[in-house]
Amino acid sequence: MVGGTVAAACASPASEPAPAGCAEASPNAEGLYCLVGGLLVRVPGGAALVAGEAVLANVDDATAVLLGRDDAGFFARSAICTHACCVVSLCGGDDCGALSPTPPACAQGAVVRSTSALCPCHGSIFRLSDGVPLTGPAKTPLPAFALSREGYDLVVDTGAPVDASVRLS
Repeated sequence: MVGGTVAAACASPASEPAPAGCAEASPNAEGLYCLVGGLLVRVPGGAALVAGEAVLANVDDATAVLLGRDDAGFFARSAICTHACCVVSLCGGDDCGALSPTPPACAQGAVVRSTSALCPCHGSIFRLSDGVPLTGPAKTPLPAFALSREGYDLVVDTGAPVDASVRLS
């Protein structure tokens, strides 16, 4: 998945059957912000990310995750801004000057070399490694989620918040 290849994600609400080849959704979790419920989001081929790469897996308008890798391993963050619940975009560099737009097809994203995410609604910028906002108006970090590996796929559990330092090797 190096340099512009596409990763897909699949998830479904707990009340609906999962699409073929996708994991079943987990029950809705309590205490999550905005509209995010507890889902299992599969990122096919996610284990091929190299340090410094990230991908946005956009399930729907209320559920999107950032999957990244740094020198310590893989991590997952919410891709829903903590200010006004907009889906963030991965930045093309530390200065967030070149956005990688939300994919035209829901649940697909291009792999980019990135250390930041930008909220296109009000301009908040978040550091991917820990989700901390670097600029406002957001004041709260992007939540980190549990991550597991299934072969070459990585699965993000949006119903299982973890500490931002947690990595999967």
